[in-house]
Amino acid sequence: MKKVLILLITSLSLFWACASPDETGSVALEGPILESINQEGNLEFNGAVVNSGDTPVNFVEVVLILKDENGKVIEASSTSVIGEDSQSLLQPSERAFFTLTAKSDPKRIASKEVEIFSEGASDLPPSS
Repeated sequence: MKKVLILLITSLSLFWACASPDETGSVALEGPILESINQEGNLEFNGAVVNSGDTPVNFVEVVLILKDENGKVIEASSTSVIGEDSQSLLQPSERAFFTLTAKSDPKRIASKEVEIFSEGASDLPPSS
């Protein structure tokens, strides 16, 4: 049985995209991202985002960027936090969980960054 290591990611940078928080709400990380080794021996990152704005958000993408000791990007992966259904929304104060799995050798990873891209429901053209 493998030991599971849980570490907090300390090097986080956040990016809010598409419009100002006053227009679309603000999506941010809620709490730390937990890092563990899964059964296949890969790094796995688990966390949550929250819509702290006043309006629904219909698109949230979490991007994880892994860098080596020289600051060179060795891997970037992303996941959509809201379901593929175009009617899915992250309501104000609502949380959504995500999991990202890295393929890079954990020994090569010197730093981790997280970027969050979001789009408010009011930013999209009306559907026909």
